[in-house]
Amino acid sequence: MHRIKSYLILLAVVFLVGCNGIERPFKGTYDQVLVYYGMGYNNLSGNLKTNLDQLRSDVLPGLSYDKAIVAFCHNVASSGNYSTPSAPVLMRFFRGSDGKPVTDTLKVYDDMTLSASKESIRRVLNDVRELFPAHRYGMVVSSHGTGWLPPRYNANSEVPHTMRLALPKPAQPWPETKAIGNQYVGSSANSTWVELPDFARAIPMHLDYLILDTCLSGAVEVAYELKDVCDRLIVSPAEILTAGMVYSTLSWDMFAGKDPDLDTYCEEYYQYYDSQSGSYRSGTITMVECDKMDALAESFRAILDAHRDALKDSELRSAVQRYFYGSSALRFFYDLRDLGARLGASAAELERLDAALAAAVPYHAETPTFFDLSLDRCCGLSVYIPESARPQLNDYYRSLAWNRATGLVE
Repeated sequence: MHRIKSYLILLAVVFLVGCNGIERPFKGTYDQVLVYYGMGYNNLSGNLKTNLDQLRSDVLPGLSYDKAIVAFCHNVASSGNYSTPSAPVLMRFFRGSDGKPVTDTLKVYDDMTLSASKESIRRVLNDVRELFPAHRYGMVVSSHGTGWLPPRYNANSEVPHTMRLALPKPAQPWPETKAIGNQYVGSSANSTWVELPDFARAIPMHLDYLILDTCLSGAVEVAYELKDVCDRLIVSPAEILTAGMVYSTLSWDMFAGKDPDLDTYCEEYYQYYDSQSGSYRSGTITMVECDKMDALAESFRAILDAHRDALKDSELRSAVQRYFYGSSALRFFYDLRDLGARLGASAAELERLDAALAAAVPYHAETPTFFDLSLDRCCGLSVYIPESARPQLNDYYRSLAWNRATGLVE
């Protein structure tokens, strides 16, 4: 009721300001700036455009507010055309004095051909920081994602040709999902990715929150790599359907109160996907408190130190709750808490892990299934389980900050 009342008051203010034409542009340091970074030079281009239309349909801050929405967009010139250059654009969305949404083009990056790179991300965010100095920044990143596996790595990587998996085909075609930071170069068969450590280092300002509208980003390795980048992280441990995160209430949830209402935002995401039917009723959402990640790493390391030999069990991966469905080629994402339990953690060790998870993951929700995958033993974060037959992948995960904290991959 309080949110509804506040919403009506805000609408009344919008109406009065629009009628009287007294709105003057804000000058000084903004309280909050929401930054959208869309890497849509791929097959998601149309979906990302739809998301931005949804964002523009929300209650937008006016020019006189100490809040602003800035969107960086890089889309294809036409659907399926991945060879014609298209200049990325930096825009501002606001409500005009007549109460209608306005899109103001701030900058066109004619010399930027690759937006899915650490250099481009840093360049754009530095421009945002210069144009909109603020006490607090929040950021939404939208593109494909693979939990930041090494680029182009999948279940058949490092596997002899004669032993490669013939992944089962679903009985019916699954809805399309978003597959951070992907851009097609010339064709959909040739893509480039932003690697996880590079992404973390590319962000020049500390973020109040970071929303990753990318598949499989709810991995503990991702959260730990980004724990010093932002205060709170919103991610999905499973894939995300191409409809993406919720954008129609994004501005309201972030700006209506004194602080961004991330709990409501996560709940709206879950309710949206839980209300769908059939295979479209597939969604997971997790919010992470980044300053609690060290305690989580300590509690998980204690389990590893006591039960490391259990990692060698050939049946372990088949027993642990998965976040990938049957026909997925990205078969490396397992539930963190369930892994601890399956390793043989004692009651006291699990109690410590549960306490750390409750602090680090204040919200997570999952639909009953994701396609043909049952989601019944989920803590909201996935983790990689080392495989002796994948030395390259083990080396990659060994290099990440989570592994340096826990020693999961020896």
